[in-house]
Amino acid sequence: MDYRPMFDAIRAGVAIPEEYAFNMIIGRDNEKKLIENDVDYISQTNMSKIRIFMGDYGYGKTTLAKYAISIASQKAFLYSLLTEKDYKGIYKQDEFFKTIMRNLKFAGFEDNPLEFIMNTWAEKMEKQHGENIKDFNIEQIGKHLKNEEKISGGFLIDICAAYLYNFINKKNNNHLLAYLYGDKIEKRELRQYGITHFLEDDGWNFLDNFMSLMRSLGVIQGLLLVMDELENLRQCRSDIRGKTYNHLRDIFDKLPGGEIRGIYSIWLGTMDWLEDASKGIKSYSALYDRIKSETQVQTSESIVIEMGYLEQKDVKEVVEKFVSLYEESYSTNIGSEKLKQIQKHAVSKFSDSQGDISIAPRRIIKWLVEVLDKLKDSPGSINDVLEQVPVALATGEDSGANYDDLFDGEEEDE
Repeated sequence: MDYRPMFDAIRAGVAIPEEYAFNMIIGRDNEKKLIENDVDYISQTNMSKIRIFMGDYGYGKTTLAKYAISIASQKAFLYSLLTEKDYKGIYKQDEFFKTIMRNLKFAGFEDNPLEFIMNTWAEKMEKQHGENIKDFNIEQIGKHLKNEEKISGGFLIDICAAYLYNFINKKNNNHLLAYLYGDKIEKRELRQYGITHFLEDDGWNFLDNFMSLMRSLGVIQGLLLVMDELENLRQCRSDIRGKTYNHLRDIFDKLPGGEIRGIYSIWLGTMDWLEDASKGIKSYSALYDRIKSETQVQTSESIVIEMGYLEQKDVKEVVEKFVSLYEESYSTNIGSEKLKQIQKHAVSKFSDSQGDISIAPRRIIKWLVEVLDKLKDSPGSINDVLEQVPVALATGEDSGANYDDLFDGEEEDE
């Protein structure tokens, strides 16, 4: 594999291409194991679960989310990744569900898979019931779906009936899909398709029944819902922020409580966001009290997982791994002795007085790549090279936006 695009991205301080994300997960074996177990649990039980990973900027939260996407995709999960740009209107129930649908992805499928899912379902229904319902109107199809397919009433059965009617009669379903994607479609246009329920009134019921419909196809096992960069909610206007936190409380209650099934939701944010009494979660006690009660003693069953500092062995692993990838990419040989010297130097310079590594992993990697570049171009004394690359680049004393943008490409880190 050619790792040069990864190294180029590290040098430039831009987002690492997704195919290299696994290389960025350092010292997070516990978090990876939790994600793997969670995906297995949801796949096997069809229950729902929430994990909240809290960590400082640069500690690999977004990279961990990409790992979760990879693991879930291997188990035939859909996934929907929400970031800062998606949070403007999610306090509105309909906007939240449209945002999930708009960001829907399926591994190996380039486009949004929603149309494929709906067409696959409609084709299945036509094969099973086509002769019986080919002359039905939309209302009659809806009654059939409710009685024979046990699809619950509400918005989903409205849109399924309209979709199936159009599919059987070779009519266009673009308006129905556009509404689910979040496009502005007038309700009077939707009512022409027999739709009388809408997402703002029936969103939770829609999501639960949509999950059931997907699993009924026998291909999709669940949905991974990643909500990244949640600390940016502090930038919202106070009334919108309060409504958004109330919506997060609804999610917190409905998923683990079993009301909505088949969803694995990962929340990512900073500890500052949790404890900010002015604009963070602490400013909304109904949500904070639920989350805070989970942070006292961390176990494999804890909802909130605080991502701590790296250990010295993790720094050694970073150096060994990236030296190996660098050698492979640039056909150079650092050598075992120089590798050990770089490891020793890194551990010494990045450890605090307690021996902890309180530096973001990506900044250590940024420093290391500069060391390797200089060593490749000036293959002299390793000590001279190490002295030429100031550790300030990694500690943040001289860090700029480029270092903060290294793994996600946003204005702030994951």
